[in-house]
Order: sequence, then structure tokens, then C-alpha cells
Amino acid sequence: MILIPAIDLRHGNVVRLSQGDYDRETRYEEDPLALAERYALAGAKWLHLVDLDGARSGDDSNLDLIAVLCRSLDIPVQTGGGVRNEQDLKRRLDLGARRVVIGSLCVREPDTVCQWIERLGPEAIVAGLDVSRGLDGQWFPRAAGWTEAGNTDLFSLLDRFVDAGLKHVLCTDIERDGMLNGPSLALYEAIVERFPSIQLQASGGIGRTADLEAVARTGAAGCIVGRALLEGRVDLTDIGRWSQ
Repeated sequence: MILIPAIDLRHGNVVRLSQGDYDRETRYEEDPLALAERYALAGAKWLHLVDLDGARSGDDSNLDLIAVLCRSLDIPVQTGGGVRNEQDLKRRLDLGARRVVIGSLCVREPDTVCQWIERLGPEAIVAGLDVSRGLDGQWFPRAAGWTEAGNTDLFSLLDRFVDAGLKHVLCTDIERDGMLNGPSLALYEAIVERFPSIQLQASGGIGRTADLEAVARTGAAGCIVGRALLEGRVDLTDIGRWSQ
């Protein structure tokens, strides 16, 4: 398993949201490029960039900064936020992103996403699925900043994407995102067990080094870490340790 540092951008600043709530933002006095370079020097194999302005309103004001990050770093970048059509997807690839994370469209237009996977290949796309648990215990992906519930459960949706050739999935338990209260281990174990061909990126709840060890035991290929690195709860040395 590798640790994938995450940088969330809003108005060009490094921020973190609690449970995706834009009114619960923490801003960090970090230069995004300097922070990304520090992560790369610590041994990161990938960087995960989230364009919160793009995700919320389609604002493309962070794209120039994302281009600088993609072209300045010696490690590959995956980025998400604001992809509403194929033009948005290709624009981010043209900027230098190695992979593009598709979120809400996976819920709203899964057939479209399947076509992109088949046409562009499985290495270009990450299905970013933010999920919550229904009353029946099933997991359901949500869209539109988690305000819009999908009608298809997580496993049924993944069945469709895997049939189309999907390889990379980033899955976030909404209740745990940015809360530092531990990862959703049973969820990740279930995904890995049912879809062994998927390279799962676990996201949400990481608050200490022991959480990384627990996620690794689920069989996840990667673990996204944002706030815990920014606040020193997970040390930079852990990036190099979890780089295999």
C-alpha cells in the first residue's frame, strides 16, 4: 500500500473541509507548490489534488495552479473536482494530470463514464465514489457535494464500471471525511474482497499512523491522507515508509 498525500485547493489556498462542508473550512498557511514538493521529497509516489472551487461551481480558477503543480513535480498527479463533461476531463489530462478523478458523473451518468474508460483507458480515470450507508446497511454513492443521493448501490455501480475496464477507485466514507476518527475498514475490506481487480484508494478518517496500518491490512492499494499530514498527526516520514 502507498500513502497518497492530498492537497485540497480553494481560491488557490490549501484548505480542508470537514465532511465536505464548505462552511467548515480550515485554511492552512502553506504554499501549494512548496507543500507538494515537500511531499515528493518525503517519498510520495503520487499526489492527489482536489479542486474544491471546480467541484462546487465549475469555477476553473485553480486550473493554472494545477497545471503548475503537474508540470513542476517529478511525481505523477491525479486530480478531481469540476469534471462535468469530456472536455473538462481532457483539459485536465492536457494540463499534465496522469489520472482524473470523476465524482458526481459516476452517480448521474455511469454510462458516460463507462464510455470514457473504454475510450481513454483504465489508467486515465479514477472513479471517486463518496458513499454513505442506507438504513438497509447498503452503501450508496452520492453526488453534488454529497447533497444528492444516487439510486444505485455501490457494489452494483462498481459491477458496471469493472465490466467497462475500470481499474482505479477512490472511495470515501462521508461520515469520516476530515474527522480524524479512524477509517471505514469494513467498507474497504468488502470492496477488495468483491473486486480483486480494482486498485482501491481508501479515503476518510485517517488520524494517526496506526490507521495506515489498519488500512493496509484491508488490502487497499493506496490511502489518501490530507488533514492528518497537514497537522502532523501523520508524520512526513510515514510517506516514505508507505511508498511501496
